[in-house]
Amino acid sequence: MKAKELRLSSRSKGKPMFPNRRSAVISIAVIVFLLVFAVVAIDQNNVSRLKKYRREANVYLDKVMGSMDERFEYSITLVGLLDDRSLAEPFSSVLDSYEKGLPPSAMSSLYVTLDKELTLLQKKVFTHPEYPLYAAYFEKIYEAEQEMAPHLDRYNEKALFYNIQIGGFLAAIAAKRLEMQELELFSVAPAMKGRP
Repeated sequence: MKAKELRLSSRSKGKPMFPNRRSAVISIAVIVFLLVFAVVAIDQNNVSRLKKYRREANVYLDKVMGSMDERFEYSITLVGLLDDRSLAEPFSSVLDSYEKGLPPSAMSSLYVTLDKELTLLQKKVFTHPEYPLYAAYFEKIYEAEQEMAPHLDRYNEKALFYNIQIGGFLAAIAAKRLEMQELELFSVAPAMKGRP
């Protein structure tokens, strides 16, 4: 009985996996093709996902930048209306540094500085005879910020999610190949707490 079992097992061990060379080549070619297809499919999925996440973040970025531009434009007009040029002096460096299309980090820095100056200005001109005129601009500046706040939160949320995604193992390879960089976040929390 033992000899019979040995003969059966030796036959099964000696049997080739592929009946002939042609079937071996075809099987290996199919496996390689499927692996290559899987790698390409995963890569294309990562590329389309990352582009989608970046596009979603950029939609909110455009809205944020529009509101920030509006706030800076109202501030420029307000400062231009001031009779006392000494009150306008602190704004010169901030407003001169401002330009459309600045990255979020630079815009955040200017935004916080502008907010501090607007807060001080509002306190200084509160008893000024022209304050009703100034107040209209302070109100518009405030409205622009109110409009911006939810978009800014959504942008930071989407940008942070995108940044996490491009750090993932396979997504990082696609991001590096396409030279996708992390998105900058806005840091205007101090300004949002102390609105003029």
